[in-house]
Amino acid sequence: MATALVVGGTAATGVSIVAGLRERGYDVTIYHRGTHELPELDDLEHIHGDPHHRATIAADLGTRRWDVVVATYGRIRYLAEALANRTGHFVSVSGAPVIGASVGVPTTEDTPYEAAENAPAGLGGILPRIAETERAVLKAGEQGAFRASVVRYPYVYGPHAVAPLEWHVVQRVLDRRKRWIVQAGGLGISSRCASPNAAEFVLRALDRPEAADGRIFNAADSRQFTTREWVSAIAASLDWEFEFVDIPASIAPLGSSAVPMAGEYSWIRKSDVEQGLIRHQLLSNLYGREVLGYADKVDPLDWMTTTVQHWLKNPPTVDGEDGRLGAADFDYAAEDRLLQFWDATCAGAPDFSGRTVRQHPYAHPAEATP
Repeated sequence: MATALVVGGTAATGVSIVAGLRERGYDVTIYHRGTHELPELDDLEHIHGDPHHRATIAADLGTRRWDVVVATYGRIRYLAEALANRTGHFVSVSGAPVIGASVGVPTTEDTPYEAAENAPAGLGGILPRIAETERAVLKAGEQGAFRASVVRYPYVYGPHAVAPLEWHVVQRVLDRRKRWIVQAGGLGISSRCASPNAAEFVLRALDRPEAADGRIFNAADSRQFTTREWVSAIAASLDWEFEFVDIPASIAPLGSSAVPMAGEYSWIRKSDVEQGLIRHQLLSNLYGREVLGYADKVDPLDWMTTTVQHWLKNPPTVDGEDGRLGAADFDYAAEDRLLQFWDATCAGAPDFSGRTVRQHPYAHPAEATP
């Protein structure tokens, strides 16, 4: 029986990756710290250790070999070093923030790496490491250590997600908040991927090892939504509707405590915040569709509903630790102050109701011209 090692595997995409590997006949081993255990993975072999350091990786994995390795967690460049010539195909899961938000859409795999100094808050020191890891994995593949593929995740939603951003909406619905602050009409797009769809990119890369060798793939649902559409869909699944209040980003930058979030964390550039800009990060998954034969496993809206129901039954911890949800994400007092300010500002706005609307420019004669 073919063997597979999944590093991580207990967050959003792990269950789907493991299920797909089992369907393909693999004997699966999970390597993780053991801090999160899922019932769906209980019957697998688990290696509990620390995949972040060369010494612990060497001690935990010994000299074992696997036919394929899927690395979703840990310091992947160290894992790639340790498993060189000990696996046939190494698939590294990376992150879309490494390429930031491009000028123009969609964002493709060859978009330049994001500069560290322009990174989202908390990622300035990480982005160069992500880029370094992608290069290291692909270089090892070029040198014959294994077939190498990189799959870049955007924000992945689903049960067991590390950062359950849907809770921003769900909690406000539970608290009966009536108004939601947006910028640019809420028309910004930040790519998302349902966890079974993200896993499908990984599995398709394993299905087509020669085609996937030495390549990077962007993972994203084939159907994407604006911020306003996504918030509305989550609210509608809970029989709620928000009044959207459009306040310019120059007054209330995305990422401030007064502006609720809906998944845009990964691409908020510092320079954009300073300038009050809203930028899209719409990932192209065309490469995955053409090279790997990718197609969505689940409909995004259906999976969003599944995700919301999971979090209602299993409310996430809101303690602000490890970059997760915290009190600052639900600063209703700050939101209300901003809304009061904006209402007062709009109340004194001049009347522009007499503005001329341009008519259709082509002539449509009522009678035929002789």
